[in-house]
Amino acid sequence: MLPGTVIREVDDFTMLNLIVIALTIVSLVCWIKVLIVLFKKAGVGLGILGIICGLFAFIWGWMKHKENGLTKVMAVWTVAIVIMIPVNFMSTAAAIRAIQEQSAPSTP
Repeated sequence: MLPGTVIREVDDFTMLNLIVIALTIVSLVCWIKVLIVLFKKAGVGLGILGIICGLFAFIWGWMKHKENGLTKVMAVWTVAIVIMIPVNFMSTAAAIRAIQEQSAPSTP
């Protein structure tokens, strides 16, 4: 194991986590925007369902995106989710690699 290898993996892991955090914030903002419209247009019952089940808010947002002017919000939300999935896998792989390299016995 080279001295700088673990540090590089941790840096990759940190960068990937920062990307995930940014995408999560974008996703949260989009969810809140859809929830606001959901409460106004569909009522309190469906609004609460949108809070409990984010997937419902996502599906409702796409079903009603044209009539409620949510096309851009839904597109951004979808892109954030699509990018977040592989980045989460890469972040997990980087973390596992870093842990394995740290716990590997060093050879003299």
